[in-house]
Amino acid sequence: MEWALFAAVLLAATAYIALPRRDDEAAHDVQSAIAELHGERAMILAALRDLDEDANAGRITADDRAAGRRALGPSLRDVTERLRAHDEDTR
Repeated sequence: MEWALFAAVLLAATAYIALPRRDDEAAHDVQSAIAELHGERAMILAALRDLDEDANAGRITADDRAAGRRALGPSLRDVTERLRAHDEDTR
């Protein structure tokens, strides 16, 4: 009888450990979203650097540079705020 009880507890514990949990999936989804936000932020910062380099090299005017920065600013602000909502470092 004890062996049957032991086997039942062992089976239940194995099933609990082996089955994926919703918390794990939710944590993975959050980490995936954070990684995407970091990637999006890196692309926006690269675009801003490109604008600066193009303006310094004379390929675009200062007005074009300012317009480009104004266009990218809201996107960068949005991404930064979403990262801060997840307590992520945005430096």
